[in-house]
Amino acid sequence: MEIHKPKPVRSWRELLSEIAVVVIGIAIALTGEQVVDELRWAHKVREAEDAMRRELTEDTRDAFFRLASEDCARRDLDRIESLLVASRDRGAPIPTIARYARPLRPWLGDAWENARALQIPGHISQRRLTAYSSAYFFPAMLRNVQPAERQAISELNTLTVNAGRLAPAERNRLFVALIKAREFDKETALAAWYLIRQTQTLGVRLSPGERREEMARARALHGDCVTEPDLAKAPEGSSAAES
Repeated sequence: MEIHKPKPVRSWRELLSEIAVVVIGIAIALTGEQVVDELRWAHKVREAEDAMRRELTEDTRDAFFRLASEDCARRDLDRIESLLVASRDRGAPIPTIARYARPLRPWLGDAWENARALQIPGHISQRRLTAYSSAYFFPAMLRNVQPAERQAISELNTLTVNAGRLAPAERNRLFVALIKAREFDKETALAAWYLIRQTQTLGVRLSPGERREEMARARALHGDCVTEPDLAKAPEGSSAAES
């Protein structure tokens, strides 16, 4: 086997030429590695943003459903209040009422948490990072409020099986549950409205078909009291609407 010995460097010019070749080779290798790394992160960011947009679309649908049924919730709570007031002021027996319904929703946030765990926020612009963070604040808030709202609703719904003449202590408990249910409903409606507005800054908007589907779902549960929400205005009775 023939072994080629390295040629001796005969001048400074040849030495500098050899060094330049080595430096250029290293620069090309480093640049190529950087390009590959940037492409890999771009792919990860694209996948993460696609997942977050799908998740926020589901949250937006649930928020739209909630706002569409706000008139129904106010009507039902007003009726419960009038019955409790009649029981307190005139001793009137309370008839068995229909169930007060505010369906559970998942209020998704896993895609955002996964993106944070994968350090995706460090590879998107500050503007989009702020938009995602703001949008995901509201599903988290709604998810946290939901258990307490469910408790108030469950207490009110004892009237579906246990009505008639109420003892003062029972009536007082129901008044407290009614007040809580109203406050939770206002908070949830406002958070749902803000969620929709924030997701719009990310280009997440429900199509006309998706809006029709949510209206149909809401009417199947609540009936003709369902109305399409005006997303340009804060929900009636909320602090944002009053200010």
